[in-house]
Amino acid sequence: MERRPRPNQALRDLLAEAGMTAAELAAEVNRAGAETGRTLGYDRSAVAHWLAGTRPRAAVLGLVTEALSRRLGREVTLRETGLEITAGATADVTAAPDERPGPVSAVRDPGRTHGEPVYARDLPVPEHSAPVVLRGPLGGPDDRIERFEVEAAEAMALVFHDADASFGGGRGRRALASYLTADLGPKLHRPAAPALRRRLMRVAAQLAYLCAFMHFDDHAHGRAQRYYHGALRIAAANNSLLDRAITLRGMSVQACQLGHVRQAVDLATAAADTVTGPAVHRAFVQGQLAVAHALDGRVGDAARALGTAERLLDRSPDPASAVSVTGRYHQGSLLRHESAVREILGDPEGALRTLRVAEHHRPSGERRSRAVVLADLAVLQLRAGRLNEAVETGYRFLDDYPHLMSGRADKALGDLRALLRPHARHPAARALLLHSARVVPGGGPRRGR
Repeated sequence: MERRPRPNQALRDLLAEAGMTAAELAAEVNRAGAETGRTLGYDRSAVAHWLAGTRPRAAVLGLVTEALSRRLGREVTLRETGLEITAGATADVTAAPDERPGPVSAVRDPGRTHGEPVYARDLPVPEHSAPVVLRGPLGGPDDRIERFEVEAAEAMALVFHDADASFGGGRGRRALASYLTADLGPKLHRPAAPALRRRLMRVAAQLAYLCAFMHFDDHAHGRAQRYYHGALRIAAANNSLLDRAITLRGMSVQACQLGHVRQAVDLATAAADTVTGPAVHRAFVQGQLAVAHALDGRVGDAARALGTAERLLDRSPDPASAVSVTGRYHQGSLLRHESAVREILGDPEGALRTLRVAEHHRPSGERRSRAVVLADLAVLQLRAGRLNEAVETGYRFLDDYPHLMSGRADKALGDLRALLRPHARHPAARALLLHSARVVPGGGPRRGR
């Protein structure tokens, strides 16, 4: 006689703790799957099967724990979900959803086999002294790196940075990944004069960081994390504490967005303990540390980090005009951090007021950041009951949105539309909803996310 599965009370308890419905868990699993290049079709009935005692396919188990971890702000293990593999476990084959390769897999990133990797909460951060293994023999004396090759890589770094800031990470992340693999990577195997090698390693670390950030911006979180780790290893090989600190700071931003608060604090703290160099870079790190502390409920620590960032930025000569691929920070960035801290700590009016000022300090070339700030501002205005202001801000966000290929911008649009729907009877809100439904991101068909 076939054994009937036992109801999964552990998963039911986790859903109750997280305040999630079965449909919401299914949606979060689908969203985490999209980050890995999979198009999943789970719905509330699939989760009902899991609650009844069946298990999703093995490849999906990590997505379930990640979705619950993000909602709860702590690490959820597979054992806690009651979905771990046991002798009597029953696989859920009756409710198997559609699982086709998503749009991310249309063009393969170097090294990918079956979709993007999943973000790993327990992936160890390489020590600063961790070596970088350069596979393959070094070239001979006739194969030495020339100065123009490093200058070309530095020029490419600025091109990729400016394209990302103006058009979003989805526009060029695959191109940058290919450039790192096919062009810049092989140069790390060749001999070079010491000073030239340091420049080459510096630009390689910066481009690995930028590639990570572009993947993060487009919600390919697992691969973003791995490029961040690559940037850390190159920084270690080049003995660059600054590149290490900037990368750790980027990893903290990613952990914040995914709800891994303890990890975000640890990464930002490590960045602050490591950072060296110009005051603007130290301010860049302290601003993120303030946000991480606020999410962790450490009000005093958040205020101190924010104050430190402000003092450091005041000591920086015209930081907005600095030509750098990583670590750019200016008054608009600081004010956005202050707004985030105020919102997290329960001061929505202060957050709204600060973010409105932040928008006016955003340089014109930072279209993606401006769009995300405008979307955040519209959300704060809606929550404050300022519908007409939110509608006006929403239209300005939609002016930028068609130029972008960015998972963060896509999510910002979705959040804005969700908050507008309860006001759909208001003529201005209805008009904005209709307009937003016609806007296409990135100059192409609307992407499924």
